[in-house]
Amino acid sequence: MPTRGQVATGDDGVEDTIARIFQQVQGNVASHKKNVVQLHKIHTQCAQQSPSATSRVKLPGEGQFNETIRSMLYRILPLKKGTTVADRIVRFIGSYIKYLAERTSEEQQRSERGPDTEDTLASKFVDFQIRTFLKGFNSKDKIVRYRSVQLVAEIVTSLGEIDEDLYNVLRRSILERVLDKESSVRVQAVIAIGKLHKGESPRDADDEDVSLVDVLCDVLQHDVSGEVRRVALLNTPTTERTLESIISRIQDIDDGVRRIVFQHSLPQIPHPRVLTIVQRERILRTGLGDRESSVVEASKNLVLKWVETLDGDLLKFLETFDLVGGDVAERALSALFDIKPALMDAINFDGAFWNALTPERAFLARVLVDYCIKHDDTARVETVLPVVTALAFLIQTFYNRLVERVRNKDDQAIPSGSLDLKEMISDQEASLDAEELDLEFIVGELYRMAANADYGDEIGRRKMFALIREMIGQKSLPDGLVPGCLDVLSRLSLNERDFIRLIVEVIQIMRDPGTDLDQELPPDDDTQVEDTPVKRARLFQVPVEKSEDEVKRSMETDMRCLSLCTAMLERVMSTFDENSTLDGILSELIIPAVKSKDPAMRERGMVALGLCCLIHRKMAINSFGLFLNQVEKASPTLQVRALQIIFDMLTLYERDLMKPRPGLENPQEQIVEFLLGVLGNSDMEGIQFTAALGLSKLLITGVIDQDRVLQSLVMIYFSPETAGNQRLRQCLSVTLPIYACSANRNQQGLQRVVIPSIKILSEVYEELEEEQEMVAPVQILGTLIDWTDPRNLFDTNVNTHDTNYEEVHIDLAIEMVTSMFDEDAHRRLYIQLLSKLYLPPGIDDNKLRKLKYLASSYKLNRPFPDSTSKNAFDRFLKTLDKNYVDILNGISEEESRKLEALQDLFQFIDELVPEEGVSAPVDGRRRPNKTRTNDVTKKKAKRKRDSSDDSQNEGAAASPTPAKRSRPTRAAAIDARIRAVQARVNSESSGEEGAIAEKTSTKRKRETIEEIDADIDQLLGKKVKRTSASSSLSISSSNKPGIGGTNGRKSARPGNKTKANQQHTAPTHDSSSDDLLESDDDEKVALESTLPDGSEFSSGGESENEIAGGLLLGSDDET
Repeated sequence: MPTRGQVATGDDGVEDTIARIFQQVQGNVASHKKNVVQLHKIHTQCAQQSPSATSRVKLPGEGQFNETIRSMLYRILPLKKGTTVADRIVRFIGSYIKYLAERTSEEQQRSERGPDTEDTLASKFVDFQIRTFLKGFNSKDKIVRYRSVQLVAEIVTSLGEIDEDLYNVLRRSILERVLDKESSVRVQAVIAIGKLHKGESPRDADDEDVSLVDVLCDVLQHDVSGEVRRVALLNTPTTERTLESIISRIQDIDDGVRRIVFQHSLPQIPHPRVLTIVQRERILRTGLGDRESSVVEASKNLVLKWVETLDGDLLKFLETFDLVGGDVAERALSALFDIKPALMDAINFDGAFWNALTPERAFLARVLVDYCIKHDDTARVETVLPVVTALAFLIQTFYNRLVERVRNKDDQAIPSGSLDLKEMISDQEASLDAEELDLEFIVGELYRMAANADYGDEIGRRKMFALIREMIGQKSLPDGLVPGCLDVLSRLSLNERDFIRLIVEVIQIMRDPGTDLDQELPPDDDTQVEDTPVKRARLFQVPVEKSEDEVKRSMETDMRCLSLCTAMLERVMSTFDENSTLDGILSELIIPAVKSKDPAMRERGMVALGLCCLIHRKMAINSFGLFLNQVEKASPTLQVRALQIIFDMLTLYERDLMKPRPGLENPQEQIVEFLLGVLGNSDMEGIQFTAALGLSKLLITGVIDQDRVLQSLVMIYFSPETAGNQRLRQCLSVTLPIYACSANRNQQGLQRVVIPSIKILSEVYEELEEEQEMVAPVQILGTLIDWTDPRNLFDTNVNTHDTNYEEVHIDLAIEMVTSMFDEDAHRRLYIQLLSKLYLPPGIDDNKLRKLKYLASSYKLNRPFPDSTSKNAFDRFLKTLDKNYVDILNGISEEESRKLEALQDLFQFIDELVPEEGVSAPVDGRRRPNKTRTNDVTKKKAKRKRDSSDDSQNEGAAASPTPAKRSRPTRAAAIDARIRAVQARVNSESSGEEGAIAEKTSTKRKRETIEEIDADIDQLLGKKVKRTSASSSLSISSSNKPGIGGTNGRKSARPGNKTKANQQHTAPTHDSSSDDLLESDDDEKVALESTLPDGSEFSSGGESENEIAGGLLLGSDDET
């Protein structure tokens, strides 16, 4: 018996000790550390059982230890993913290998031996285990593959160095498992690659091999499983090589992937300036605008990390963004103030701050003011903003600098001297341009702060009012500053009428400099045009003949006046009639600009006229035709403007513009026709986008509710012609789901256009050219089904009282099954997605019966594209019968035929003619006939007996004595008789017209079909009593060719049997484990289904360990 501290090294002692260790480690993780030490003692003692310590031959004791460990690990191979005991054992093995590698390294350091002088205890153990479980990588059992790759990944995570040959074999095997069909296997393979790539250098891989980092990037971008992409992201290093692949995942469809990008990958970037401005703005715009709150929080933490990297300096942080181009910097600052409010107190807004304004300082102050106003922090606003008088002087100071820079730029001329002098002047101009843009930006930010200032100080208010009124009258004011200037003036005005009066006065002095503006009008609510007859008479005088320079200056003045007029009209909420001052602007400024031949002036005039129409109903009605004409004949830029105006007018004056008038009976139809023509015929992406956006808004607001508009938007969204128009695709990807999910009525409208749209898009997909790209029809139909799902409604409680609520998908199912009767090309598509439809309880009983009868009739009268479609259709029918058994079995078919709601259904079913390749009915049910007589039961039995007799004849085809007509002969007789009768009916009905001819033809066809059935029954039928044997014979013959014989589909081929049929006819079941493990997963499922209840696979007397280790992985000899 071994003493304390020793372990029995006999065969039974080692196995029993190791077994006890594995029994303990699977119970909890806390015992792993001590058991690792205990297992290492056993390993060391086993390794010492050798006469030579340096021999490369496998030692008996060490070999027994390795075999025992392998035997223990074999036991976890059949355990499914998520089994806790198996995961603990895998973790224990990883801990032991890590401990073994550390002890081996310490021993080498003590003995001062190199790592490659001999095979160490750790290297031999790792080599043995890796080679063992590499055999399981190609197992047909997905669970064995998963556990094998998991064990190898854990070993790779903990090992130090391995043999080069083993590394190459391991690398190839893991790369194969990256393409495994099971996502759980791919996850473990990616984990292993994430550990292997750290020790790989570019020269390690062959020229034909791909780098492991590139494999991770490929998995990161193209794997369909979100879990695999998450693991790949965690194992991909953030380097210049992988940065673009990582940034692309910020728009991943999986929330977890997007969160990991911001939490794990992007924080590894050492400095924000490593990224370009475009990359930084893209990252923060996507992250801060994400729909998932956890992703937004991770984005805010990333922004805070970047600021901390810059020593908490917000001004340096703002220098990394383009402050003019977008709102990313503003959103980033607001996120910083949310997550760390102390940053607002770190800035001192004293006089030195305002006197040395830069674009970053002005932007920071303005964003902070807006943030405090949004959160009702008025106390902080008072500390940030200077008094109104000081703010007015600041605006005046920086505006004067701007005007001075503009004048210096205009006076600067490039001399005709040396090239170096010209380059110097060019650099000076670039510097002046940059300084001019900075000053313009600063003045604009000061305007926005002045619009939020407190004007309780009358002195400051008057100073600001005089300054702003003077500035808007100067031609040197850039057009980009006009809107901000008018915002301040609107805040300083008493009311809207006073604001309009001030702008009109400014326009007057700009067009007629002799007008004196110092004589102010009384700014009260009663001010009218008649109060100032002298000044109003001189407002817009008829111009005299001018020179070319005067005309040019006049056009520049008019362009500036149009900018002021447009900015003013954008801020006016009252009607045109309430502000009669606008009459002069309309007649003397806007209308002449619309008639101008200069494109820029005409565009500004059209925009101003459109804004006038939005506040004047009669003007909108009279000018609507003008804008329609501009859409057809104007330049592309003006067409876009005219379309925007048209959609705004339709939204605002729907009833007036679409009301029938003399000479225009249906204006809505003509307007819709015109807009659809613009959408479908235009080649300009901007026009297509504007038309699609406008039509989507009209649909969502209910102005237009025509199905063809919705169908056009659906088809243009999926059309390959718009693949390059990303603005259009992005617009419709948002507006179409919003429209569908906003109301049940909208889902019903979308459901009506699903089938027509799929027919057209499928034809387009089949005729697709090589360079074109288009989504497959199955994905299109799946998307439309998701949009029409009643569970996706934004507010499901709104329309729950409606009887049509939640019945959208059953209506769609009825349409899909009905279309399958006549459309061969789409049958597989419809059958594949029938199971995706949502059929809730409590739907209309008649609709449910209609769907059931249609599906059953299709199964009897139409062939299936393939066996997969047939199985899917059968599953759909079984689900239908299972979920609605009470409704479907509540009344018989005879009672259903008496229901008025189902009359059209049975009329459609009765007129069906079976297609070739359809198997004979096997359930004794004849195809329905409209005329129900007393001998229905007799005919039903006769047809069943005929089918049984025909099946017997086919089974005895080799017999020399024919007993009956063969099925092909009967099919030929039916086809010939049908063709003759149809020809006679067509000839008789060719001279008739109208509805009478149509009804007569239909009646004759029905009578003729009934005559055919009666004649064939009389000719070929035989009266044989129904027996259980004949019924079973009919069932067994259901897999044989139906009408058409050898001309049928796949099921009619001789010898073509399904796996299920082969297994049912097999007299015995071979339970050999070798045969089981050589079969595919699907075959195993089919094999299991043939066993009786309670049966299990026999292991042939072998233990579970031997089956898992020896058969699933293979023996050492096989390797």
